[in-house]
Amino acid sequence: MPILEKIDQQIRARHWTDSIPLEYHYTAGVAGEEFRRELKEHWKLLTSKCPKCKTSYLPARMFCPSCFIETKDRTTIGRPGFVYSYTTVSGDKSGNKTTEPTLVALVKFDGVTGGVVHRLEAAGPEKVRIGLKVEPVLRERNNRTGALTDIVYFKPLGAGLSRRIPATSKASETEAEQKKAHLQNLLEMVDESGYPAGEEESSLAPIREKIAKGEDLTRHEDSLLHKLVDRAREWHRAEKSSAETEPENTMSG
Repeated sequence: MPILEKIDQQIRARHWTDSIPLEYHYTAGVAGEEFRRELKEHWKLLTSKCPKCKTSYLPARMFCPSCFIETKDRTTIGRPGFVYSYTTVSGDKSGNKTTEPTLVALVKFDGVTGGVVHRLEAAGPEKVRIGLKVEPVLRERNNRTGALTDIVYFKPLGAGLSRRIPATSKASETEAEQKKAHLQNLLEMVDESGYPAGEEESSLAPIREKIAKGEDLTRHEDSLLHKLVDRAREWHRAEKSSAETEPENTMSG
């Protein structure tokens, strides 16, 4: 029966039951494949940088979502990351309870937008804090596939390489100085962006005082500071984009 012929009697309708085999392959895209290849072959995390707003993205991507232009500049991360947030998971991906809870963290890197959500290997949740410096532990090269599972887990920087150093040692003092410098850098990012903190300034004031004295921030204070940094970056990008908009590209009225 021709495909355009109309069926005027139900008795003439026919059907066949069968199956059509379909095969498909999921790709991570051009930038995604570059990220996977770099991880597999050179053990590095690949980022892309926007030539206009200078924002670096992890994982690498083809276009900047703010400027809508292609990002061709690729850079690898050769420095440790830090714990931006974390939680414990008491079940596997099928919903079955595990014998021991798993630590999962969002790992970010200074100066980079985005991050990696992965397992965190630590002595326990009480040993983890926001801002903890961490580094990836990778599979043997022959076992890598280019997936994020090539990273077995993240571990605290230096964990397993040496015994715990007393707090009075020079190494501990250097770590404290680095942490203070990192927090001061975050504050400067907020101040230099011109972001109007408004009512949040009252919460930021004690944070400024603690950082100046070299005191540790609470989890809530550290989380608030990083949120303000993210908002400040977005504010700076929006202001820069507005300033660079040509008059002929705007609509009158």
